[in-house]
Amino acid sequence: MSTDYTKYQVEDFVADPFFIKWVKSPEQEHLAFWNAFMSKHPSCTANIDEARQIILQLDFREDTLPEGKFVELWDGINRGNATPDLTAHPLASPGRSLHLVYKVAATLLLLVMAGATYYRYFLTVSIRTTYGESRALFLPDSTKVTLNSNSELRYTPGDFTRHHRVVFIKGEGFFAVTHQADQSNFIVQTDELDVEVLGTKFNVNSRRGKTRVVLQEGKVKLDMSGAPMVMTPGELVEFAGSHETTVKKKVDTDNYSAWKNNRLVFSRTSLLELTQVLEDNYGYKVVLDDRGLADRKFTGTCSSENLDELFEKLSIVFELDIRKSANVITIQNKKEKPKQPSLP
Repeated sequence: MSTDYTKYQVEDFVADPFFIKWVKSPEQEHLAFWNAFMSKHPSCTANIDEARQIILQLDFREDTLPEGKFVELWDGINRGNATPDLTAHPLASPGRSLHLVYKVAATLLLLVMAGATYYRYFLTVSIRTTYGESRALFLPDSTKVTLNSNSELRYTPGDFTRHHRVVFIKGEGFFAVTHQADQSNFIVQTDELDVEVLGTKFNVNSRRGKTRVVLQEGKVKLDMSGAPMVMTPGELVEFAGSHETTVKKKVDTDNYSAWKNNRLVFSRTSLLELTQVLEDNYGYKVVLDDRGLADRKFTGTCSSENLDELFEKLSIVFELDIRKSANVITIQNKKEKPKQPSLP
């Protein structure tokens, strides 16, 4: 009968020989199986990631015991009178006490379980994306989070077993929060504010001392310096913590989450704001040669995976010269060609 890995918890993965082999010394068979499994069952990815980290940190060795011996030993310990066959393994060499073998095996197994429990409930899980990378992941409650480029999400798995679920984000992410039968709240923390929800879809961008929340569905409550604000679908709220200023307005929410589909959408966006996107999401240093360029407004869309398309449109619309050198982009007005003197 095949193993149903969809029902596995972290501690089950940690004790599974086939899973351990994939982590420690993967062969083509293991790579193909686990890649296909995670693709088909993305909700298991969080548990798999945690189990992998535990195994790597504990530095398991494949020759500790033969496959299935931990379970056999543990059953023997529970029955009290079982004597599993250990003669094929060095631990059972003549002169060794089976009682000692039982104690060693039990201790190892309990350490594994304790490590899994500690990691699962108390250690902080941190997921990061690099410049130009986006990543979709599932939290322990099946909430789906899509992280934009140069972003970080942190959470403690144990929080998801209580009456509230808490994550921290730095950068940008889109949340599709699952509703829980126990009505537990879901809280997204940033440096500037907390976003509290029950079941909803929204985008959070926390960069440069500001947090911007765009609500697509449902209802959220923002806690900003002790001044709560309730948002309704179609609203954008931006809060600057340093100045404690708040902007609230109606927007086309799809424009603010288009990055999930590899599109950049700008609607009367100043070139200054646009350059900040290039710096925050792609790691460029952008130089505007003329201060007057910063306030120009751009409306358009392009692929987030092909910035040359964006540069070409900006160059045409505003008659700009845009030059790239390593990670520096220089934007300046096109210089008029000197007029040729007319012939007599």
